[in-house]
Amino acid sequence: MHIGIDARLAYRRGVGTYCANLIIALAKIDRKNRYAVFNAPEELKKQVSNPKFVFLRVPFSNAALYEQSQLPGAATLAGVDFLHYVDNSGPTHRTLPFVLTLHDTMHTRSLSEVRPQASLRQRLVYAYKKWTIPRSAKRAQALLTVSEYSKNQIVSQMGIHAEKVFVTPEAVNPGMFKRLHRKPSKLFKVLVHGAADERKNIPNVLKAVKILKDLGKKFQIVILGMDEAELKCTNYMSEVISLGIGSQIEWAGNVPSNLLGQVYTESDLFLYPSRWEGFGLPLLEAFACGVPVIAANTTSLPEVAGNAALLVDPENPEAIAKAVRQMMEKPALRRRYIQMGLSRAKQFTWEKTARATLRVYEKMKENL
Repeated sequence: MHIGIDARLAYRRGVGTYCANLIIALAKIDRKNRYAVFNAPEELKKQVSNPKFVFLRVPFSNAALYEQSQLPGAATLAGVDFLHYVDNSGPTHRTLPFVLTLHDTMHTRSLSEVRPQASLRQRLVYAYKKWTIPRSAKRAQALLTVSEYSKNQIVSQMGIHAEKVFVTPEAVNPGMFKRLHRKPSKLFKVLVHGAADERKNIPNVLKAVKILKDLGKKFQIVILGMDEAELKCTNYMSEVISLGIGSQIEWAGNVPSNLLGQVYTESDLFLYPSRWEGFGLPLLEAFACGVPVIAANTTSLPEVAGNAALLVDPENPEAIAKAVRQMMEKPALRRRYIQMGLSRAKQFTWEKTARATLRVYEKMKENL
């Protein structure tokens, strides 16, 4: 087969992590098929030595035009049999056959839930995705998704036949996320992923912090993933002030991907009570770094965590606070979850993801 892959988003956000690691893993295991990889960054090219992988550049200024027309045109000229789109949407009109990775059904939510005070550009991008995703999903010859939960959502919410949807779970890069020796911290440090998006559940985290403070607990909450502009789009700072928990909260901003493993390692606990996830890659990252995890008991998170995380009701601040308190007060409990997490992380590898993806490509070959 001659397979085309859109790599323009490699290393950007969660989709980019998936894209880059999938391509690297495919290059390691597949010496049979040929690949045309479009618009890969130099960082990715350096990771691939397989001569069957050819990197091609397609200049563009409009992402929608690129996705709908320029990329299919370039792939046709390159002679590929089919394209793999990795970022939830693809062409809505007749072009080359294609595989689409649809990570979740986030597009079914309203923009106000995802990003308060969205900019014009953000509104346009969201409108484009909301219109394009269901149409391109129906046109794709096969859909890949990252969890059984997401598959069930795609089938039930979008009317896609189950036999067309294949689960290829994400994984964690052991080179970037690994357990390191660290000195015990003087103050119990809890790491939290934040966002303006309501699904990250920051208001209930702040309420849980207030409960713990009132109990006299000494700790620090480090919230990363939000720059100053995104933080200003929320009322989180005013909530912190009204709850009187300013001394317990540190806003760490965006952390470069090459430093994220170190940030996990420097934490005593990872708290991830997200209301809605299609997979939940940060769980595996924390597991691999030897950090005990508390996670929500909803959507895909129990599927990814298995028994390696302490699961709580994300809508119950008291339950969140109780779980954090248990982890603070019981070192043996932390050690047990650390060991289970390390074992759980090893069950998810990018090679497994690549092999599962390759099986879908083979099915594509049968239908061409």
